[in-house]
Amino acid sequence: MQLILIINTVVCVVGVLAGVMLASGSIISIANMQVPWAPALLGAALLVPVMFAVSAIGAWVAYSLGLSQVAIGLVALPWVYGVVFVLAMLVSFKW
Repeated sequence: MQLILIINTVVCVVGVLAGVMLASGSIISIANMQVPWAPALLGAALLVPVMFAVSAIGAWVAYSLGLSQVAIGLVALPWVYGVVFVLAMLVSFKW
């Protein structure tokens, strides 16, 4: 499990940096959208790098508390959030 957490930490550090770039690009796209949920998408874009940071820190904390199932969920958190965010963006482009 510790190897998974180490790999997750490295991936999350890269994910935070990539998430900042994704969020900045998404903000430009969202600013041009005419959908009613554009403010929610803006907030969701800003949370992409935060989800990676929460995953990296939270998984270690959960594992140290003996909550390995929660740690696994936190490892999956940024990926599930990212998929939902990308799907919301695609739906918004088709709107």
